[in-house]
Amino acid sequence: MEKRILFAGNSDQGVLYAGQVFIEAAVEAGWHAACIDSGRQGDVVYCIIALSRDPLRRGPAMPEVGMLVSLPAADAFERSIRPGGLLVLNGNAIRRPVLRRDVDVVMVPVDAEPEDPSLATLTLLGALAALTGWMPVDDAVAVVHKSCVGNAACQAFRQGVTFVEEMLKNTEAEAA
Repeated sequence: MEKRILFAGNSDQGVLYAGQVFIEAAVEAGWHAACIDSGRQGDVVYCIIALSRDPLRRGPAMPEVGMLVSLPAADAFERSIRPGGLLVLNGNAIRRPVLRRDVDVVMVPVDAEPEDPSLATLTLLGALAALTGWMPVDDAVAVVHKSCVGNAACQAFRQGVTFVEEMLKNTEAEAA
């Protein structure tokens, strides 16, 4: 079954780069993956990635997952996620109540004002990788590492992974 993932954020936040990292890591993990739509709405850029174990079909479909990095991205795209889906949101930038009650929502804390705005996006990408399990986290880290200069990108990605691991650990402890 094909999955659709929406990435959206401000034009300086590296959203299209995050989509490319996601595609490369997914392909290395054995998925078929491609960007099937991308564009700009005002200052918000977006891309939609299709992911499947079988060859991709390019028909329209609502994304099951949305990774929204900025408040303008949330305002523009929050409603575009399929009911029962997942929203991964920048907990620092999106400070209003979530409008959806028919999707799972994970607010990921990111550095308040990172020197490089794309680091917030990579933190959310790490959280997305850990939440979905669609690719081994180490494969995704390797893709981030080889496509970035410096270690800050890998640290940001790992920050998102660690947040989700701790969140899941706390949820399991509360359920026990």
